[in-house]
Amino acid sequence: MIVGQTVFSVRKGTEHRAETALHDLDSLLRSAAGHQAHRVMRSFGMSPIASALHDETREGELGAVHYVVQTEWESLESHDDFYRSDAVGRVYDLLSSILTTGPYEVLYDVLEQADRSGVAA
Repeated sequence: MIVGQTVFSVRKGTEHRAETALHDLDSLLRSAAGHQAHRVMRSFGMSPIASALHDETREGELGAVHYVVQTEWESLESHDDFYRSDAVGRVYDLLSSILTTGPYEVLYDVLEQADRSGVAA
């Protein structure tokens, strides 16, 4: 299994445009060959405890809304085929005018996985 984690930020006030594009991406993912699961997350704040950013830098980061799209794939080939598609390109085109950072994707191999009860599978 391959896990992709895409991170990007948009200007506050443009969340509705980002979420429209992400809704389109969600629809595409649901029918993609080799797709196993996904989730889309939006930030709602920054932890003062776990963050290494302080004062002005932290306040600047709070001026943007951060998103993470996490996907799971049967193979790297199915991941790559999906992201090379014209339909996904159109979604990223919709996002391009409102991005403040990203999108950046990191790919992961799953080393260990626990089921919902916390038991390693």
